[in-house]
Amino acid sequence: MDLLQVCGFFGFICFTATANTTHSPEAPDPSYLLLVPRSLRPGVATTLSVSLLTRSSSVNVSALIRHKDLIISSNSTIVSGGSTQLLTLPPIPESESSYWSTYTLEVKGHRGGEEVFSNSSQLHFNPKGSSTFLQTDRSSYLPGQVVKIRAVSVLPDGKPLQRPLNITINDPRGNLLRQWLDVEGVLGVVSTEFQLSENPPLGQWCIVATINRVSSEKCFHVLYYDLPKFEVVTNAPSVILRGGTLRGSVTAKYVYGKPVQGHMNITFIHKFNRFQDAYTDEGKEIDGEADFLYEVPDYSYRPRSKRRSEMFYPRYMEDSLEIIVNVTEHLTGLTYSSSTNVSLAQYRYESSFQDHPKILRPSLMLPVTLKISTYNDEPLSREDQRKTVKVSVMQRKQNPWNWMFFEKLDMRRPRLEEEEKMGLEEMEFPVPADGLIPLNIQIKNDTETLTIDAYFEDSRSTLQLYSSYKSPSHSYLQIKTPEPPQVGSPLELHIDSNFPMSEVHYIVMSRGQVVSAGKSSRVVVLFPESTWAPVACIIVYCVHPSGEIVNNVMNLPITQTLQNQVSLSWSESKREPNEEVTLKVKVAEKQSLVGILVVDKASKLLGSNDITMKTVLNEMKDYGVTTANNRYGEMTMGDPYSVFKTCDLVVLTDATLNTRNPKRPVFREEMFNVMEVDKYDDSNMDHGVKPRERWNFPETWIWMDTNTGDSDSADITLTAPDSITTWEATAFVMSENLGLGIVNMPAKLTVFQDFFLSLNVPSYIIRGEELLLEVVLFNYLSQDLEVRVMVAESDTFEFVFPDNGELPMPNVRKVSVGSQRGASVLIPIRPLVLGEISVSVKALSAAASDFVTKTVLVKAEGLEQSFSSSMLLEVSPSQPSASREISFSFPADVVEGSERATVTVGGDILGPSISGLGSLIKLPSGCGEQNMINFAPNIFVLQYLSAVGRADPETTTRATDFMKKGYEGELSYQRDDGSFSAFGDGDSSGSTWLSAFVLRCFLQARPFISIDPHVLRRAAVWLRAQQGEDGRYLEPGRVIHSGLQGGLDGPVSLTAYVLIALLEDSDIRAEYSGQVSSALEFLETRLALGVSSNYSLSLLCYALALSNSSTAETALSQLIGRAEMRDGVPMWSSSDAGVSSSWQPLSTDIEMLSYVLLTQHKLGLIADGIKIMKWLGTQRNHLGGYGTTQDTVVALQALSTFAAGRSHDIDLVVTVETDDSTPGVSFNVNQENNLLHQSQEIETMEILNLQVSAEGQGLALIQLNVFYNIRSEGAARRRGRRNAEDHEAFHLNVELLDPEMNSAQLLICSSLSESLGVNSTGMVLLEVGLLSGFALKQNGLQTDDLIKKVETQPGKVILYLDSMTAEEKCFTIPLVLEYKVGKVQEASVVIYSYYEPRQRTVRTYRSEWRGNMSTCTLCGEDCDQCRPQGTDDGSIFSSGGHNLLMSSSYPALLLLLFITVFIV
Repeated sequence: MDLLQVCGFFGFICFTATANTTHSPEAPDPSYLLLVPRSLRPGVATTLSVSLLTRSSSVNVSALIRHKDLIISSNSTIVSGGSTQLLTLPPIPESESSYWSTYTLEVKGHRGGEEVFSNSSQLHFNPKGSSTFLQTDRSSYLPGQVVKIRAVSVLPDGKPLQRPLNITINDPRGNLLRQWLDVEGVLGVVSTEFQLSENPPLGQWCIVATINRVSSEKCFHVLYYDLPKFEVVTNAPSVILRGGTLRGSVTAKYVYGKPVQGHMNITFIHKFNRFQDAYTDEGKEIDGEADFLYEVPDYSYRPRSKRRSEMFYPRYMEDSLEIIVNVTEHLTGLTYSSSTNVSLAQYRYESSFQDHPKILRPSLMLPVTLKISTYNDEPLSREDQRKTVKVSVMQRKQNPWNWMFFEKLDMRRPRLEEEEKMGLEEMEFPVPADGLIPLNIQIKNDTETLTIDAYFEDSRSTLQLYSSYKSPSHSYLQIKTPEPPQVGSPLELHIDSNFPMSEVHYIVMSRGQVVSAGKSSRVVVLFPESTWAPVACIIVYCVHPSGEIVNNVMNLPITQTLQNQVSLSWSESKREPNEEVTLKVKVAEKQSLVGILVVDKASKLLGSNDITMKTVLNEMKDYGVTTANNRYGEMTMGDPYSVFKTCDLVVLTDATLNTRNPKRPVFREEMFNVMEVDKYDDSNMDHGVKPRERWNFPETWIWMDTNTGDSDSADITLTAPDSITTWEATAFVMSENLGLGIVNMPAKLTVFQDFFLSLNVPSYIIRGEELLLEVVLFNYLSQDLEVRVMVAESDTFEFVFPDNGELPMPNVRKVSVGSQRGASVLIPIRPLVLGEISVSVKALSAAASDFVTKTVLVKAEGLEQSFSSSMLLEVSPSQPSASREISFSFPADVVEGSERATVTVGGDILGPSISGLGSLIKLPSGCGEQNMINFAPNIFVLQYLSAVGRADPETTTRATDFMKKGYEGELSYQRDDGSFSAFGDGDSSGSTWLSAFVLRCFLQARPFISIDPHVLRRAAVWLRAQQGEDGRYLEPGRVIHSGLQGGLDGPVSLTAYVLIALLEDSDIRAEYSGQVSSALEFLETRLALGVSSNYSLSLLCYALALSNSSTAETALSQLIGRAEMRDGVPMWSSSDAGVSSSWQPLSTDIEMLSYVLLTQHKLGLIADGIKIMKWLGTQRNHLGGYGTTQDTVVALQALSTFAAGRSHDIDLVVTVETDDSTPGVSFNVNQENNLLHQSQEIETMEILNLQVSAEGQGLALIQLNVFYNIRSEGAARRRGRRNAEDHEAFHLNVELLDPEMNSAQLLICSSLSESLGVNSTGMVLLEVGLLSGFALKQNGLQTDDLIKKVETQPGKVILYLDSMTAEEKCFTIPLVLEYKVGKVQEASVVIYSYYEPRQRTVRTYRSEWRGNMSTCTLCGEDCDQCRPQGTDDGSIFSSGGHNLLMSSSYPALLLLLFITVFIV
């Protein structure tokens, strides 16, 4: 029934030969007929068809549309008597009232000064006056990637809609992440993009584009994935005969078109109704393509009669075969799958009825075509053509309108039916070659139901048609089915009637708009246009002499095309990497905008979000409205009123328009539930050159909007990327006159080279280790190759083996690589320097070459350490110069060569933090609180820059980009109830503290980025539910911040923290005034009773100050009174249990002083806060932050708030000198560069003494940053020993189990030290450094109540632990060997409290035998596989193991080598 969906409309008016005859002495002749679309669309003109039914003189016809007593559109035209003409009204504007106030069409006809007719009707407002197609470059993205977006807006005729539109991005929970408002496009095309954060919510994201309240949506997925390396396709027939033999094939090809060699297994699943049976065929090899054969079992019950068979196995029951194919590649072990469905036909032949009217018209000839075909549409055989078809035709007086299901359920024909039979006609026909048999059946005057049965061999088909309407004058019309129409070619429509008629008037309606009208003889000749597609609704209309309207309807498919055209072609079908290639663009109209997309075929295997011809044409269908696409609609179309309504037309006329409201009939197939009426629906079935370095491997190659200018073509010269793959180019075109066009087929370009290499190296190793370079070669040429592999010599590393007599250099290897074969070469090296080293490898042969460079980081051995020391120098006209010293001594156990030192100078107290946005602390950021380090600091920086008038575009853009990514990432930690927690839905409950923190930051961010109000509202509502009766806030979840944990003052700090969040925004404060007042009363009461915790009191001070409480100064005085003043800065005593020595203050001290500074600023105590501000400004690390997320966020808020009110005039010179023999370094700091973080590396000595001086005017912030490693002996390996005198926060024991070459296990046990004096901690991080060459085994660690999250980084595994107690917890970490490394150095494990990183314990571990193992051990017996004279036999399939070509690891090859070693 899909073809019955209407997108275009033909309406015809025909007149009888006696049209001017009056039908009664009292009533005048019908004089006019007006047809108008029922729906008004904004921006789209409304066209009426006006027909004058009498041949009198012309009439001036005027029409207007009234809305809220205002005329919003009007026009008039002169219509000749007896003719049909169009009257077009200008487009209506859209307004707020369009959706609730009615529109009225008023039409009047005047002849001279006399009104000859007047009529009116209400019209419906349909806001859909345009379509917007959304496109993204891919359907799947990795975190951190850029999403490219296009929005293409068109009118119903496909021409560009040039209006502003809004684009929004929603994450998987529906939260608003990005928005672009009132964006203007070019020719209706808007292009934009946004970058995903590194930790976005995973799942389905959706883009919504809105114009005039009409929205379009396109979704994409954010997930972790690998691009498919090859594609598996199953080729099988769409249908086979039940019990027959299935023959098919499987193709497996790389994305660059070459065959895959591997192993294939196939599973056949036979699905019969709700039952299924499976069979798996394993053990078949595939070399690009393989055939398969399967004998399909016939489980069906075989009844003796066809009708009884239909009762047991009706056509709509599922009977199919699903084929699932898995292909495993020999080289990599990678497996990809493909599946398809095959329908199982019950009968060998099919019979169906087509090209017939849907409703009976008594006394007219009914044309029907009977089609005989095989189950799979193969041509009929000569034997088939010698057979005959039996056809029986039964006409009855009874129709199904009042049949009742249960009364007629008897399988025998009811006696009533026998009595109503009007004769049975039986016929036989020979079968023609095409299987099409025309039937012409004369319908009798009193026929209500027509039943046609056709029998051929094992097939039977039934057609039932009904006469749903009786004309009072017994007058009917019928449109004969024409030949399939072609756009631009004449189409003849023959109209039959059972009464005489002379003229036919017609109307053409396309996509909701009337586009043509006229009159003709009873054979109408039309010229279909592309805008009439995909289906036209043809209505034939006559006015009987009695004044009665007689009509009929036909749905006619029109070939689907777009007016505009664009084509793409490559100058070459195949190119090599980095070669030039031209993309040729051809359009139909000059000044066309072409949107081009070229993507890796591998990414398309994951899905596509392209704009296609199918999506455009399906959208165009929505502009046509019809009810004729369902069975009930057909039955109600018998009366003339329903015919017009079916095509969404309003009729204004003075003729008689009959209507009826019948009951719904019970159809024959519904009664018996076993019989076929229509053809079985199978729509748901799946019918010697110098090598060049390769480095450019994008997923999206081209995303380009180009204008062809004064030409209808364009040549775009491009350079092919380095990916060995097939690129697919698609495009759309938009032009002023022709509108939208879509490329028919992608233009494919294969980028390939017949010979290439891959280099397998780790991202880093440790100094003193040896690295085995693995060079893998593959030869797709037709001849064998003698290849010379050369590793470029470098001062940064040395080759382990000396020169020998056969080859003068150890960096050269010679290897034979057979045609269509692969080979590997092993070359050991030993790095000589720290830092990045480049390894360049060339593979040279007489026929082909390749060149690849990769970088390896060489780290110093030992444990990494850092030190920062800052000072503020302030000079003025009264004191034009100032100087101070900074000194640092390296410890005795420093690792030689690891020392680095830099000096940074800035002229603004927030300068270091502004420069460090995005990486302010050196901690993981994988939970809901830590992620906020990417969000919150940017708020205070922008607030500060705005306050001092220094908000330059570059810094603003950088900060807002960080905020958008942080916001995006944080939403992945919002729970279904609106709260936030450290790990989102992975936690048992939301966190009051974290929800308040996020709410506070999101409220502060609203002036800078778009924050979804729904997110804020849900979080605030959840927080409201956590308040107790006395005003305190309760924590249902884990308190991950140790400063807010337990004790008598726990509720005080938590309530103060939540109150601070609620007071950040006036709207939230007003909406939750009751909660605010209750919390404030609770805090004031607790202050009066006494708050013992200094940390809780500092939070209380700021909350009271924000609340304008009269007790705020009292609280602040109490807090300051408990402190010891050091250089004018209050400091409070705190426990140092378990805290390691460090130059940095405790994180709680930073937080407390920050809250004090914020309180002093709020209370106007500016002078009291100057020294605190300066102290906070000098305690930052080299990244611009502090120790944790919380102290960094609060301190930056305090600094930015306090410093914004100070003078910022600056012009000075800062000089830094190390000693008398080394020239000093000078920094100029002025008004233009004071935010710049100027840095200079200085030479390191055992003792650093810096003389720093400043001259001029202003404030300078100078920071010395030192980095170095200490030998691991300084952190002795303690196994199972617990010593309370060590003052370590945690007990930590690390044991390595590695008896095998290719795998190992780490057993780590830890517990909370008794010296801390607490029962449990907040969040704890366990950072596990891995031995070089190792990685965490896939799915090796699972999250649970303790391990909340696992992150992997190169050489490191990070475990987020919910907390740590005195009870020992142990973790087993399974490892696999990915890279071959000799002389393996030790690694370290550190456990620490996130909210006080100085509470930490460090242990190191090593593998004794790997530490002494040279790379020779990895090279086979006597290192023969690594020596220059060694060659390879070229086989890549001998081991059947891991990837020798594309993967970054080769465990199967290692296993083979190591087994050889151990056997020997």
